[in-house]
Amino acid sequence: MAKYILGIDIGTSGTKAMLLTTDGQVVAQKKDNYSFVTPHPGWAEANADDWLNAVTSVIRTLAAHVADEDIVAIGIDGLYGGSGIPVDKDGAALGPALIWMDRRALKETERVKRLVSDAELMQTTANLADPYYGYTKVMWLKENKPDLYKQTVQFLPPESYVIEQLTGKTSINYSAAGNLAGVFDINKDEWSTELATKLGLDIDKLPSDFVESTEVAGEITEEWASRLGLKAGTPMFNTGVDVGPATVGTGILEPGKVTVALGTSMNAALVTKQPLRDNGLIIWPYAYKPKDYYYNFAGANTAGAIVAWFVKEFADEFDEDDGPKELDDRSSNLPVGSNGLLVLPYFMGERSPLWDSYVRGTILGVSLKTTKYELYNAFQEAISYSVRQSIEQFGTEIGESITLVGGISQSKKMVQMIADVTGKTVLTTKSGGEANLGSAILAGIGIKAIDPSDVSNWIKIDERIAPDMTKHERYNEYFTMYKQAYNSVKGFYQDFSTIQHD
Repeated sequence: MAKYILGIDIGTSGTKAMLLTTDGQVVAQKKDNYSFVTPHPGWAEANADDWLNAVTSVIRTLAAHVADEDIVAIGIDGLYGGSGIPVDKDGAALGPALIWMDRRALKETERVKRLVSDAELMQTTANLADPYYGYTKVMWLKENKPDLYKQTVQFLPPESYVIEQLTGKTSINYSAAGNLAGVFDINKDEWSTELATKLGLDIDKLPSDFVESTEVAGEITEEWASRLGLKAGTPMFNTGVDVGPATVGTGILEPGKVTVALGTSMNAALVTKQPLRDNGLIIWPYAYKPKDYYYNFAGANTAGAIVAWFVKEFADEFDEDDGPKELDDRSSNLPVGSNGLLVLPYFMGERSPLWDSYVRGTILGVSLKTTKYELYNAFQEAISYSVRQSIEQFGTEIGESITLVGGISQSKKMVQMIADVTGKTVLTTKSGGEANLGSAILAGIGIKAIDPSDVSNWIKIDERIAPDMTKHERYNEYFTMYKQAYNSVKGFYQDFSTIQHD
């Protein structure tokens, strides 16, 4: 009789789940949407209840397809939750998480730079100081929400919070700990008491039960089992920050290949045996074999997010699902450069490789003849330039092809544009590259229902899109101007921020 695994991905704007057999056949999928809030410019918060409600809803729906006892494992990952959810002694949420997109911890970042040298931070954590990282956000909470900080027993990443609710067990994946950065010693795979002391953070407010993605983090309680249609004791696997399992979902269980995940944000990643320090990258232990492999990535805070924003604000005659497809069709014949437009896609500041909290989205070259279709095309070109700038951080490690996954990979126009801008052959996968698939694979390896050597057979390359080298030569000129445009405006935005008020 067939056995089944649930793979769940708690995303920034929705939770996706997949029910599949232990030999990789997808039975059913489900998604629940929600939103995050931006109460001030540069702020981004999400609520634990949205995550828990979405996860339990998708489990309940998918579990109804099979007998309770036939679901043998659940793998669950989450967006980078930044500060994490502050919880009290009973595990109840005390407030929202300041998620990865939140850039408010500017003063705290400057304080880190005064307290700890870049060399020490890089050597210990393989990362530096920036409002992106969770430890600077926790410092902000301590400074600005002292009562909340004092009441907080632990700060839990999204997947850790949900697992604790459903199993009663606390855990943190090595990738989530590494992405908190600042106070995680990547050389010893443990919290750094020395750095936490220097930064004034309480190490006991961070989960101490580190787990790998392939070891059981907890088992579903009897109460939740009856509510969700599962067998009590079903093992849950904490698979960490979503882009790690998404990379596993492309079949990568060893170093060497570049994967670009394009969803709400963009992550361009390379798995290595040693951290690629001093390259402006974000680095943490990989989702698979975290003590042997490292996940090195650059990326954009807003990729798919700016497409969704454009549809909402400038093309509201289309709904959010059909809008990008319609706009793709109507802008498909525009020339390289969108008839003289250039967009900087930094709508929420930018992380690696620019590390700039002040810069904002910028549209250059607008005239009275500019159409919304040209603007839309320029937005897509901006995302493509961002991909190129990110993968170039890997130097000679790139190779001649990249694997593209995520929602934007469904746009044939976007895939071709990324190939043209980067000059690389772009591979897309069929039923691959989704974080929920990667989480299911990791859970399956954990219960020994899946042989790691078979995983690559699950991932089918859907298409190989070669670049148009004539367009690539033209895009080389625009990419040079793209980088020059940022250098021209970054000083302006730093000055401009001094007169901004909430």
